[in-house]
Amino acid sequence: MVLTVFVFVGAVLGEVNLLLLLGGMLLGPLWLSYRLVVKTLRGLEVHRVAPADVCSGDLVVVKLAVTNRRRRLGSWALTVEEEILGQAGDARGEVVRPEVFFSHVPAGETRQRSYRLRLPRRGRYRFAVPKVSTRFPFGLFARTIRSGSPATLTVYPRLGRLTRRWLTRHREWFEGTHRREQRYGRVSGDFYGVRPWRSGDSRRHIHWRSSARHGSLVVRQYEQHRNRDLAVLVDLWQPPAPRPEDRENVELAVSFAATVVADACRRGGSNLFVSTTANPARALRGPASALLLQDAMEEFALAEASPTDQWIGLVANAVAGIEPGAEVVLVTTRPIDAEKLQASILSLADAQRRFNAQRLRVVNARDDRIHEYFQTGDF
Repeated sequence: MVLTVFVFVGAVLGEVNLLLLLGGMLLGPLWLSYRLVVKTLRGLEVHRVAPADVCSGDLVVVKLAVTNRRRRLGSWALTVEEEILGQAGDARGEVVRPEVFFSHVPAGETRQRSYRLRLPRRGRYRFAVPKVSTRFPFGLFARTIRSGSPATLTVYPRLGRLTRRWLTRHREWFEGTHRREQRYGRVSGDFYGVRPWRSGDSRRHIHWRSSARHGSLVVRQYEQHRNRDLAVLVDLWQPPAPRPEDRENVELAVSFAATVVADACRRGGSNLFVSTTANPARALRGPASALLLQDAMEEFALAEASPTDQWIGLVANAVAGIEPGAEVVLVTTRPIDAEKLQASILSLADAQRRFNAQRLRVVNARDDRIHEYFQTGDF
């Protein structure tokens, strides 16, 4: 543009027709480039198709469709730029800017392209309104517009695999609890018949009318409901100035807790209680199902670690709100003495809390023994 102005000024001052002709030849491409850049972006609409949720590290495929609403004049050399911002969870502050190039979008037609990326940090991401830009035809001018709508994407924690040792220990704990309940003489369930009296049966269970009718002692028989309730508590702690290993411990703890909940929901037949120190007031509880798993995964995805000390209150509130006999698993990132923790809860006056605290298991992400129970990829 400076060169064109210089040629025109020189041509007018010097009254040189050839310079005027040269100025016109320079001005033509400038004017044409400006007009085409403006017209190329008119009537364009961008539509995005993205998954609503994925796990961290998974391949995310996002499809972009550009529609040219004009009746005439296609659009050439379009660049659609996305801006993906991390808003919550471990992804807070992350920014990703993928770009997709469309060589030609004819008038009245739609062209689709896709891009792939991996989001290694869990949390909630926000897709800003896409930017559409072009420099067609000569690259002398560039114009950018925004078209489309925003969207959100929740990245769940990465799921791993529970080892056989964890599954065996869980089964032994459950069967041991069931045997203790039988040894203590607890009877629960629905009455469904009678059976002959055996040595050791309680006299309270004798059905006297049936005994008189049969001419021998018979006792009530109940359908035993084996308690498979599970409470998963996640204590996300990190120092005020966390190091990389502190962040890795947090992600390992969240991934392990999510895998335990996912395994319980996949097996079914139990009640779950899920709570974190990131939001102690919001506890998820209910039968193990796909719906509860989705809520728990979203809770884990948005949970953020903090240097506050809330694990005593987290455990105390949990054991007060679960049924007796449920297994309580505390997943933590801080060094906690399990005996000290149980002693603190056993000191509470509530008998139910003392009973539930005896079934507390502590899994520390700082301890290398967690890899004996859980296997996953590197964080």
